[in-house]
Amino acid sequence: MQKVFDSLRKADIESAERHDMRDGFLMENAARGTAEKIKALIESGFCRTHKPLIQIVCGSGDNGGDGLALARMLADYAKLIVVQVKEPKSPLCKLQAKRLCSVGIEVADTIAPVSDILIDALIGTGLETQLNEETIQIIEKMNAVKTAAGTDAYGIAIDMPSGLNMQGIPSPVCFQAECTYSMGALKTAFYSDYAKDFVKRIECIDLGIPRSVYESAAEQSDTTAVLEPQDLCLPVRKKQNTYKTSYGHALFFCGEKEGACCLAASAALHFGSGLVSLCGNKPVPLPFDFMFNEYALTQPLQAYSAIALGSGLGEQYTENALAFLQREELQNMPLVLDADILHQPELVRLLPNFRKTVLTPHPKEFASLLRSAGAADADVQTVQENRFALLRNLSKEFPQTVIILKGANPLIAQNGTIMINPLGTNALSKAGTGDVLAGLVTALLAQGLAPFEAAVQASLAHATASRFAVSSYALTATKLIELCAQLPELIIKEDD
Repeated sequence: MQKVFDSLRKADIESAERHDMRDGFLMENAARGTAEKIKALIESGFCRTHKPLIQIVCGSGDNGGDGLALARMLADYAKLIVVQVKEPKSPLCKLQAKRLCSVGIEVADTIAPVSDILIDALIGTGLETQLNEETIQIIEKMNAVKTAAGTDAYGIAIDMPSGLNMQGIPSPVCFQAECTYSMGALKTAFYSDYAKDFVKRIECIDLGIPRSVYESAAEQSDTTAVLEPQDLCLPVRKKQNTYKTSYGHALFFCGEKEGACCLAASAALHFGSGLVSLCGNKPVPLPFDFMFNEYALTQPLQAYSAIALGSGLGEQYTENALAFLQREELQNMPLVLDADILHQPELVRLLPNFRKTVLTPHPKEFASLLRSAGAADADVQTVQENRFALLRNLSKEFPQTVIILKGANPLIAQNGTIMINPLGTNALSKAGTGDVLAGLVTALLAQGLAPFEAAVQASLAHATASRFAVSSYALTATKLIELCAQLPELIIKEDD
C-alpha cells in the first residue's frame, strides 16, 4: 500500500526550505522523473515508432513550468510540439520558458490536431475556481487531438488532469488522461469516484529526495492509504487435522428477497467458511450446501462464528431484525450489516453495543446512516462529493465499527483511518455483487480475521475477481462468486 495525502503544498515548501531544495530543484527533478517514464513508454514500442510526435500543452503557472522543463529533456527522444497557450506568469514558468528558448526549442501558441502523445501541463493542482470559457475551449481541443491513424492521442496529465479540482470533482470539461503522473506522493483527489474516469493509471514521480522524508513533511493526522494488488491475502488452510467448524460457522438472516441472502451465503461458502446456515421467518428452497435453521433467531448463538444481516431484508422483516440485534450475545459476535438494515434510524443507537461490526453501505445507504447519526443531512450527491471527509468523521463517531463505503473506488474506514481500493472495475455494476461482498466479509470474520482486516481483504478479493470477467457487461453475482473461489489459480496464470 502507499500513503495518500489531501495536499502536498506543505511538503513542497518544507522540502525546499529544510533540505535546501528550492522550487526550481524540485521542478527539474519532477521533469526528469517524468521524462524517464515517457522514455520507457517509447522504448516499450507503445507508439510503434522510435521517435513519436509528442505535444506538450503548457499553462502560465508552475504546472506549465513542469511541461516546459519536460520538453527540454525529451527533445532528443521525440518530435516535439510545445504549446504555450497562456503567457508565463509564475517565476518558475518564466524561468523554464527562458531555458527552453536558450536551447533553440520553438514554442507555438496553437494546439495541433495530430500527435501520438498529448501531455497536459495546463493547470495541475492549481484549479481553485470554475474554468473560464477560454480554458474550457483549450481542454476541449486537447481532448480532440488524434494520432495520424485517427485514434485518440495517448493522454498524460502532469500532477492532475486539467479540470479536476483537489476534491477530485471534475469540471464540466476535464482532460481525459490515460496516465497521471503525481509529483512526490499520491493525492486523495485521484481516488474520488468521479476522478476514476479521468486519471486512469496513476504513477508517482520521484523528486530527488527520499519519499518517506517528503511525505513526513505533509503533516496529515489521519492515515489514508491506497491498496495495491500485492496487499491481497487469500484464505489459507495450513493444517490437515481439521473439520468444518475449524473454519467458522456463518449465519445469514434471510428476509423478503431471499435470493440476496443466498448469494451472500454462497459467497461465504466459496471463500472458506466451513459451514453456512440461513435463518429467518420463512423456510426457503436452498442448495444442498446450506442449512436452514428456523429457530436460530431465538436459540443461543454460541454455535456461530459470524452473522450477516440485511441483504434482501425488506421492510416486512425489519422489526424482527432490529429485535434480533438487541440480543446481548451479539456484543462480541462478528457482525456484517448490509443493505436494508442500514436505512433504519434505530441502528445507530445499537452500533456502540457491538465490538466487531462491519457495515457495507452504498452511497444512498451511507447517506441514511449520516442522517440517522445526526452527522450530516446528506443526499447521494453530497456523499459522492465528500466521500473521504464524511466517512472519516462517521468512523470516528463509531470507532469500533468498520465501514466499507462502496463505489468506483471503495473506501474501508475505522476510527479515522481509510484504505482506498482502486482495483475494481465497472463489471461490478450489477445487481447482487454487493451481496457477494457482504458474504466475503462474513466468511473472513468467521475464519477469525479482525473486522478491519476482513473488510480490506474481502474488498480486495471482490475487486480483483472482477478484473478476470470475460466482458465488463456480462459478469453476474454467481459468476463473481466462482471467480473469487478461483483467485489463487487466476492470479498465478496472470503472473505467468
